[in-house]
Parts: sequence; C-alpha cells; structure tokens
Amino acid sequence: MKWVLPMLLFLSPGGFATAQDSSTQANPGSSGVGQTVITSDTLDLNLGKSKGQKQGLFRGNVKVDEPRFIMTSKEMTVFFAEDDSVQDVEAREDVIIERKDGSSKTSSEKAVYNLKEKKLTLLKVTRQPKATTGDKTVLADKIILFPEEDKMLTEGASRVMLQKP
Repeated sequence: MKWVLPMLLFLSPGGFATAQDSSTQANPGSSGVGQTVITSDTLDLNLGKSKGQKQGLFRGNVKVDEPRFIMTSKEMTVFFAEDDSVQDVEAREDVIIERKDGSSKTSSEKAVYNLKEKKLTLLKVTRQPKATTGDKTVLADKIILFPEEDKMLTEGASRVMLQKP
C-alpha cells in the first residue's frame, strides 16, 4: 500500500495525507518535488484524541521515498502533534537510510527523527549503528546526526575507520 506525506517527512514539519490504494498514483500529474511517499504492507492509523497519542504504525517492508533519501525498515511509527503535523518518527529493525546523491548511508536497529530539533538519532539495540560518508565509517553506541548542519555526534563506545581512496 502507498501513503503520501506532502511535506518533507524528515526535514520539515508537515501533514499526513490519507491512505491510497497501491494501484493508484500519488498525486497524478505532480512532479513529485517535495513529496514523501511511504509504502508498507500495513498501516494502523490513530488520529483520534480519545485513543492516546495520534500516530501511524507502518509494518512490513516499510520504504520512505523522499526527494533526498530512501529509508527502509521493518516497522515505523509516525507521531503527530495536536495540529496533525508530523512530530517524531521512529523506525525499527534493519533501518537503512541512503541519500539519493550517494554521499552517505546509515544502518541501525532503531532510528528516531525529531522534526522540531531536526535531529536523527541512530540507536544500538544489540549491535552498533553505522554511518558511512565517502571514505569514513563511524560506529558507535549512539550516533546523532543533524542533516541540515552536516554535523554528527557520538555517544558511548565509538570507532572511526578511514579508507584509503
């Protein structure tokens, strides 16, 4: 099934569009610029205030296709603010985020993106997350990325590997 997030999911606050059948195209005639499309096997959507925090739970073969990157995982939860804008995103199990320009790739068991702080945190569950950029690979218990600032912080046991070109 396919769902569309009209704003950049991981890079700016945005809203959530309704589910669409996978046989239909998202926004036909649209150039796709600035559009985020999420596909998964299932979606459980809770936007009712009386049922706890507003959230969407994507399960099975989750793929986020955004203008700047592609992310895959087995499960992802999107948390919404009171105004239905995306607040936080948490991806779990085999999380891979790859920039479309090929400049970087990350892998982790859990990744949390906070839209307000524009911060991506890669977390260790049983193995260290990894971030690769060009000829550098970083492994750490926790890797914190600020994509808009090209900034990275690590916490816990950390290792940097430099490959010769």
